[in-house]
Amino acid sequence: MRLTLAKMPSLRGVHRLPQMLQALQFSLPATGLALDVPGHIDLVLITRHRMTILNGLHLHHQGATDVITYDLRDGFTLQPSNFEPLLAEIYVCPEVAIEQAPQFGETPSRELFRYAVHGLLHLAGEDDQTSEALASMRRAEARVLTYAETRYRLEGFL
Repeated sequence: MRLTLAKMPSLRGVHRLPQMLQALQFSLPATGLALDVPGHIDLVLITRHRMTILNGLHLHHQGATDVITYDLRDGFTLQPSNFEPLLAEIYVCPEVAIEQAPQFGETPSRELFRYAVHGLLHLAGEDDQTSEALASMRRAEARVLTYAETRYRLEGFL
């Protein structure tokens, strides 16, 4: 599995991308995604403006959101497949993380990392469309963050 992390050139205030990528790569097995499976995931940090556009265009929602995951194996469905390599894009908005972090008692950097993990968990088959599924997603996010923190400090990204 190949995981890449990039940011829009116009996005300011994002730091330590190589360290964030290392922590995400370390955390992949905890999400349920196997490192030895063929595939490529591009994780891109984007501006609020760009996220608003994607959210409206593809999800038909108004305004910015935290994370959007595109599973490119079979249209935009989020169903795992054992027969074709994983190909996906995850878009994350750091500006939303900065705004939302205080509401959840988190630091902006940990909230940003949580958004990236959320996208990875979607690719691993987690859902958040019902209250039960959302509760499962939140438990999975907490598990992966705890796992990541056994080796990495999830601070200083924002």
